[in-house]
Amino acid sequence: MPPRISNTLTKRIKEQAAKQPAFQKEVKRTIEKEFANIYDHFLKSFNSHPVTLEIETGPSASNISRTLGGIGNLYTYIGFTAGSKPIRPLRELLEKYHIRYHNLRGVFRATIEVPTKEDVFNATPMPWATGRSWARGIERGISGLGQYLFSSGSIPQSRSGKAIEVKGKIRSGKFSNVSYISALLNDYYKAIEKLQNKKF
Repeated sequence: MPPRISNTLTKRIKEQAAKQPAFQKEVKRTIEKEFANIYDHFLKSFNSHPVTLEIETGPSASNISRTLGGIGNLYTYIGFTAGSKPIRPLRELLEKYHIRYHNLRGVFRATIEVPTKEDVFNATPMPWATGRSWARGIERGISGLGQYLFSSGSIPQSRSGKAIEVKGKIRSGKFSNVSYISALLNDYYKAIEKLQNKKF
């Protein structure tokens, strides 16, 4: 029967192993590989989301998100200026991350920093309302569907070129909230937390 190794000795062995460059290099490689899969899945989910696709298509998009009951599209409803690319700064923000490594009493771990929800909401301002986020509005609702007039042609006085808000109510119904960036980030954060809690 082999001799038993005390917990204290086992701990010391782990602490010494965690200090070795070869060990740290291999753990970093493993963490970065696993995070790359999490990161790619998150970005693919964001890029393929109906809201992302609809806004990115521009003022001629179809309402594939079904937020407007099939009338017009989010680009013109939110009121983005024709030619602007509102998804670009959001995507650039979401692509950011930073990995820091720690050796804590023989346990080698990573801290992965990614944008917060507040970062996202600050990066997605409504074009006509300071302090409001269109990304948050997608999830909580954006009023005005009853006064939203969309045209397949051109509307000269329109910010987007294809829609305006009229004074009188021209239809019933309301904006249909949909799950968007908060849900995507929640899944992203959970996957990152699980990776950060792994012991090597």
